[in-house]
Amino acid sequence: MMKLIDSGVEGLNIMIGGGIPEGSSVLVLGSYGAGKTTLGINFSYIGAVRGENVIYLTLEERKESIISASREFHKDFTPFLGKNLTILNPGVLEFVEMLKSEENFKNSLAPLNPQRIVIDSISLILMAAETDPVRRNIIINLSNVLKDTGVTSLLLAEATVSSPYSSREGLAEFVSDGVISLQNRYDDLLGSTTNIIRVLKMRMMNHDRRARPYRIGPDGMEVMARSEIFQ
Repeated sequence: MMKLIDSGVEGLNIMIGGGIPEGSSVLVLGSYGAGKTTLGINFSYIGAVRGENVIYLTLEERKESIISASREFHKDFTPFLGKNLTILNPGVLEFVEMLKSEENFKNSLAPLNPQRIVIDSISLILMAAETDPVRRNIIINLSNVLKDTGVTSLLLAEATVSSPYSSREGLAEFVSDGVISLQNRYDDLLGSTTNIIRVLKMRMMNHDRRARPYRIGPDGMEVMARSEIFQ
């Protein structure tokens, strides 16, 4: 029987069909401010609470910023640090070099024996790669190692406001088992913003295909899985 992993957001679990299939790599798309890191914090925290080994790999924010954000959303990482939750903050170029070899990346993960991993963000890694062939090699190596180790992962990636359903680089979608889009829809006339989440792909799951509203609140991300989007 397939094991489903709690995303840390109850409404998102409902949309997916119960949770993320164990061992899946899920691409989370969104423009700036859409809540990608917030979802990553929710996902990491619920894993740590359940005693799973969790890695949060941050390339854009400092380690201290991630810890501060976790406290802000009442998902404090602090009690788990040095135990079953590890925050890594490598240099981008250093990490790109590591990903050029599957074996190097696999060896770096092995001592931590992760069950969940968040990579924040894939876009920064691909921007730092020198050429298109190197980018393709890196994303394939990353995907292979995650699958080989059986870790359930969230890969955060930048999307543009005008093209919210694909990553800026257009590569990671093709090696991911799932794709989730977070979108801020702006109405300049009303001065309002509607946050929209879609599960674009989730292998092996009969997931909700409709757009649903979500919000970023005191406890992080909240998805209204039974609600409709009102224009």
